[in-house]
Amino acid sequence: MKSMNAWQITRKDLKSLIRDRRTLFVLVALPLAFITILGLSTGQLFSQREKARKVRLGVVNEDQSELAGKLLTEVYKLEALETREFSGRSEAKGLLVDGDLDVFVVIGRHYHERVEELDVGDLFYPEQGQLAGDLENLDITVEAGTFFANAAEVVQELVFAFALRTFAPDVLRHSDPKLAEKLFFKAKRTARAAEHGAAAGSDELPKAPRSANFVYQILVPSYTVMFVFFVINLMARSFIAERDMETLNRLRIADISRIGLLFGKTAPFLLISLVQTLLLFVAGKLLFGMSWGLHPVLLAPVMLATSVAAVSLGLLVATTVRTDSQVSAYGNFLVLILAGISGCLMPRSWQPHLMQRVGLVTPHAWALIAYDQLLNQDQPDLRLVARCVIVLLGFAAGFFFLGAWRFKKL
Repeated sequence: MKSMNAWQITRKDLKSLIRDRRTLFVLVALPLAFITILGLSTGQLFSQREKARKVRLGVVNEDQSELAGKLLTEVYKLEALETREFSGRSEAKGLLVDGDLDVFVVIGRHYHERVEELDVGDLFYPEQGQLAGDLENLDITVEAGTFFANAAEVVQELVFAFALRTFAPDVLRHSDPKLAEKLFFKAKRTARAAEHGAAAGSDELPKAPRSANFVYQILVPSYTVMFVFFVINLMARSFIAERDMETLNRLRIADISRIGLLFGKTAPFLLISLVQTLLLFVAGKLLFGMSWGLHPVLLAPVMLATSVAAVSLGLLVATTVRTDSQVSAYGNFLVLILAGISGCLMPRSWQPHLMQRVGLVTPHAWALIAYDQLLNQDQPDLRLVARCVIVLLGFAAGFFFLGAWRFKKL
């Protein structure tokens, strides 16, 4: 009889929620509108953010020899560098001063002459021979902007390594043809073995399917998590309405336990929250080409744990506020603050490290970490996903029992 009463409470509240079209709009249409508008307006921002991760490198090739061409070919292969070639130093220097370049490299006109002077000993002992571990001995200079000294150091080491790799075969053939031939055949056998191993293991590590527009891989889970917690306001208003009509008091004296009553009152909001999450993810896939990752079935426990945490927090807030104005003030404040510090409004990877650590005090952050692993990582860390689900359920348990304790004092 007690479970039947609990089910009747759930059914009554569920019917009431379904009839409330404003509620359905807030839970489904509003977040979908947010995702669409932000996707269209910030897609370029996300694109620029990805570009900003690359070091903008300018190259001036004064040597114009075959050796210099080989060196630049290796530099252009690096995706981490956004490389542009200039005809003169002054143009590159001007862009560096204006902040349009991070680093520029000049291959001097004596580069090929310096390489021709090298011998085998310089290759094997680059820090002691004519190279002396310094690009200036090859007539190459690297200059960086004020805030990119570290980038310049990295580029300098890369250019030196690429130069060594490109001219080493020529130096060897010129200085010791027999040694060059021996090393060549050994390297060829090693390369063939490596290619065979790569071909054999190519099917062992599948990669996550990529969305055509990566921005929605971030926006859909972020704003889904944010709007899932708007259930707090709906639950609080439902409890206040029940209390004002004294329906809540009649339920409390009915033949049902306090925990059963709370389960009956929270279950409809949990169902609505799950449907809301599922609809937003389906819309993300159908409307925006969003990918569900390698393990779409594992999204289900994350969705469930997030919704349970949101509904449990809603119960705690519902048993704390007393008036509708308090719901508007405290509920909206809580939802927006938690969304802000957790990474719903700004991707966690964009936040300072300290802010990322602070965000872990919210259930939102753990949900976002789990979604990021499942949606965006080629090899998701399933242990981390399981840990996130456990933490979310821990938040839910804490919120629920605090809410149950508060409900006893109503």
